[in-house]
Amino acid sequence: MFLSKPYLSIGSFIILFSLLLLYLNSYHLSEDYTYSKNPEFANTDNCSNSVKPLTIMLKHDSALSLLGKNFSEIKEVLGKPGDEGSSNWYGPHNYISYEFNKGRVRFNSPQGLENKPAVSIILSGKHSILCARVGMSFSEIKNVLGKPSFGPEQGMDGLYFMEYFLGNTNNGTPEIVISFSAEKIDGPTMEAFIKWEGFDYEKVDNITEFQSVRR
Repeated sequence: MFLSKPYLSIGSFIILFSLLLLYLNSYHLSEDYTYSKNPEFANTDNCSNSVKPLTIMLKHDSALSLLGKNFSEIKEVLGKPGDEGSSNWYGPHNYISYEFNKGRVRFNSPQGLENKPAVSIILSGKHSILCARVGMSFSEIKNVLGKPSFGPEQGMDGLYFMEYFLGNTNNGTPEIVISFSAEKIDGPTMEAFIKWEGFDYEKVDNITEFQSVRR
């Protein structure tokens, strides 16, 4: 009878200790994934004001990891979108849109494409792309990403734009363009527009090739 109490106490301790190890292990593993069931779209914990090698930033960037994926794949990662439909804004396209604490993320696919691949992404609020956050000024973005490929210059709509070209260039067209926009040249940026500029509309099956190279 006297042996039963410490015996139960040791057993309870072993169970609690095992549960604690399981929790800590699962928590550590979850840090290796960009998303969870309740995601902040971009995890910027590893970002700093210092310029990092582009290959490192590409590997861990949330937005670029979904560029080129079709809508069904994006839904598997992010869940049900807050809004979904079609629009003629900047040309007829289908879209799915998500609202996160840091703002809106919108994925766009030109109408008529099978499986609706996300050819462009729009980030607003305070979302980040390659550690450059929407809301930063052009000069602050330069401190993170370095010298831009184009701009900042004023467009026909009165907004100022600054762009970065990524990947290979074919006939003067870069593979990916990241464009930041602002109302004033020294003001905060409003959006980041990410476009797969090198997408071949006549050869949709190159998505698989693009994704394999990107990884």
